[in-house]
Amino acid sequence: MTNNVRGVLTQEIDGEMHTFCLSANEWCDLEEEHGKSTVQILKAFQEMAGKEDLDMRFLRSMFRAALSYGKPGITHAEAGRLMQACGLVEAATLVGRVAMLSLPEEKPAGKPPGTKAKAT
Repeated sequence: MTNNVRGVLTQEIDGEMHTFCLSANEWCDLEEEHGKSTVQILKAFQEMAGKEDLDMRFLRSMFRAALSYGKPGITHAEAGRLMQACGLVEAATLVGRVAMLSLPEEKPAGKPPGTKAKAT
């Protein structure tokens, strides 16, 4: 289930509902952990997914960060166990979905809605 307004996704894993989200705090944690910007992290994830050659440490790190929104303090070991229970392909898909939901929605260029052009 997804809440597009807040970028929150819930998923049942091992008989328990888990909340996933990559808010500003989780992205900051990932940036600190990997020494890369959010854009660089997203690019690395997309490249690995495109090649179907994911680094398990990287995937687990992103999975744990997204889980930490709903489970502060979750360890890498706990996240890895949940990833395994979820299935590795499903875990990667879930991380991709939550990452996309975390990005700001692009607004069309031009005047803000509700503004009228000046008459000349």
